[in-house]
Amino acid sequence: MKIPNSIVWAQTIEEATAVQQELRHLVIQEDKLGEVRYVAGVDVGFQDNYAITQAAVAVLSFPDLQLVESAIATLPTTFPTSPVFSLSEKSRQF
Repeated sequence: MKIPNSIVWAQTIEEATAVQQELRHLVIQEDKLGEVRYVAGVDVGFQDNYAITQAAVAVLSFPDLQLVESAIATLPTTFPTSPVFSLSEKSRQF
């Protein structure tokens, strides 16, 4: 999915809802990947009563699932936390 440059990242839950609605028609629902050589996993956690956000990504070769690269980012939380928008938060970090 290519995110248009015109998208302004949300600062509130309401703005995030509007961004999701605007982007939903861009979701590709059929296989267009071709050969998959790498897969990645991401996760986000919070510290200090949600004041600090920590995100991690691991890239693995496929199909043998050997670690290729990993990274961890720790930043002050700048977006309200909500399980509904956790994917939005994760994708903004990388």
